[in-house]
Formats: sequence, C-alpha cells, structure tokens
Amino acid sequence: MRIYAKTLNAPSGAVRARRPGDPRKAVFVLFDGAQLLDVAGPADVFSIANDFAGTQAYTVEFASMRGGNVTATNGLKCETVPLHRVAISEIDTLIIVGGGRDGIVRAIRDQGLRQWVVKAALQVRRLASVCSGSFALAHWGLLSARRATTHWSAADTLKKYYPTVRVETDSLYIADGNVWTSGGVTTGIDMTLAMVEADHGRWLATRVARQLVLSARRVGNQAQYSVELTAQGGRYAELVEWIRGNLGKRLDMRMLAERAGESGRTFCRHFKAQTLVTPGRFVETLRLQAARRRLEGGASVKAAARAAGFASPEHLSRVFKRRLAMSPLEYRRANIADSPNDSRAAAADLSG
Repeated sequence: MRIYAKTLNAPSGAVRARRPGDPRKAVFVLFDGAQLLDVAGPADVFSIANDFAGTQAYTVEFASMRGGNVTATNGLKCETVPLHRVAISEIDTLIIVGGGRDGIVRAIRDQGLRQWVVKAALQVRRLASVCSGSFALAHWGLLSARRATTHWSAADTLKKYYPTVRVETDSLYIADGNVWTSGGVTTGIDMTLAMVEADHGRWLATRVARQLVLSARRVGNQAQYSVELTAQGGRYAELVEWIRGNLGKRLDMRMLAERAGESGRTFCRHFKAQTLVTPGRFVETLRLQAARRRLEGGASVKAAARAAGFASPEHLSRVFKRRLAMSPLEYRRANIADSPNDSRAAAADLSG
C-alpha cells in the first residue's frame, strides 16, 4: 500500500482573496457508495446558517471525479459536477465524505481523485472529512503527524495502517490547524456547526443547532457513542433505569453490585464487558448528562450539580474540565447564548 505524503500547512497564495461579505464556498467530494448523511447533514447546516445570517454566508457545491449522478449507500442518487469544472481558487472549505467500505476503497485508489484533492488541499482555507473520509485523507498523506478522528469502530484500523496519524478514538471531531476530521455520520453536523461558529460566532451556530432540533451543540471531545444505549436491553437494563432515577444517592460499586445481586468483582467485570466502561465511569457519565440538561435549561451550576448528584459545584466543574475541556459556565453559554434565563443563572452562580 503506497502512501502519498504531502506537507499541509497554511493555504497557499493561489487562493483568490475573499472580499468582506462574499459567501464562503463549501465543496463536498462524493463518490459511488458515499454515505448520504455525511453529505446532507453538514450541507443543511450551511444552508440554515444562510437563513439566520440574513445573507448568503455560504454556497455549497457537490462534486465527484466524473460528475453526473452518484449513488449513495442507501440507493439515492446525488447530482454532482465533475471536479475539473470546480475552481480550486474559489473553495473555502473542502469536505471529503465517508461511505461504505467498497466505496471508500475505490475512492482512495482513484488516482485522478487523489491528485485533485492533494492539489486542492494545499490551497483551500479548510480541509475536512466526515467519518471514513479520514481514510482517504490519511492514505493520501494529508493527515501525517496530525490529530484526527474517524468512526469509533474503525479507529483501530486507522491507527494500524496509518501510524503517523495521531488518532483520537472518542472525539466527535478534531480541528488540527486547518484540517478537520469528524467521527461517524451525525458528527459531521457537530463539526460543521463548529465551523459556522468559527466563521460567524456562537449565536449563529446555536440558532442553526436549535433549528435542527438538536438538544444541544456537542463539543468536539465528547464520546461518539452513548453508554446508556450500550447498556439498554442487556443484563443490567433494570439497574441502569434505577441508577438514572436515583442519581442523587450514593452510588458506589458495592451498592450497585448488591442491587444487581452479584459480588463486587463479578459485577465489575460483567458490567464493563457490556457497557465498555467501569460502573464508576458509567454513573459519572449519567450525572454529567443530567447536569448538562439542567444547564441547557438555564439552571445555575450549583443547581445543576445538586440535581445531578454531584457532591458540590466544584466537583461538577472538575468533571466538566476533565471530560469536556470546558467549565459548566462555558458550556451553558454555548448552549443558551440567547436565553433570558442565562442572566438569572449567572447571577445565582456569582452569589453562590
């Protein structure tokens, strides 16, 4: 397997200067076997951003090597323009989408596609991939020595075949310089929302997220999969429901093992085998989720910590910093930026 190595730094001077007020052009690169959600979700973010910005903040174009109809994994056909008709100098953001195994392998082996993307990558302001699109960027040498992510189920494969890539398994999306990568499917929406915030500010990104009926904007270093979903339907389903309803109680491993009717060692081993995390990590995750929901509703940090079962606001802050790399106050501001309740909650935090 030959890997094409290129050094990707700042965009070159070949890019046409963007005048203030000009829309940013986003180009999605598709291929037969592409995942439609990798395209539709991010494209809708740009489209809805235009609605709320009151001007055309973005233009979107869909392209493929030869143009014409491209068939997605679900059978739907997408009309594309051929890449040779796309002016690289006009591209602001170039996004390589993911797809099924056969589709992404064919795309990676397409020498014409490789040459065009490598050339464009050296000129565009921002290069990105969704899901398995990261394999194409890695194979073409565009992720060497960079932090990157992909779908959690394929992260180990990416590490194995591309050891120069610093793969971060759990991240929703990663921005390393001007190169962005995102995990599986819907995380492309999270990544694109972060792009909108970087380009036009938090207010616009938050409004787009609400229009898409997202409960909250997810920051990049959140886990790609839900521990609750992993536990549903298994041997500990009833215990998980009980934990969710009793977060305010002391939930140490001994208590949980007794409630499950197992010894501590057996419970810990089986619980981790099913949920992929320890009982303590699981409880902390549920409490963190509960606190986030409270903060999204405008609660103070003190009230959110108490409702979620944290020992103190300081304890909640430590968990936020460790798990999300931000404070509870920063999280609340990012998710209720234009809520009238935010000022009252801030006052409550300041007053203790």
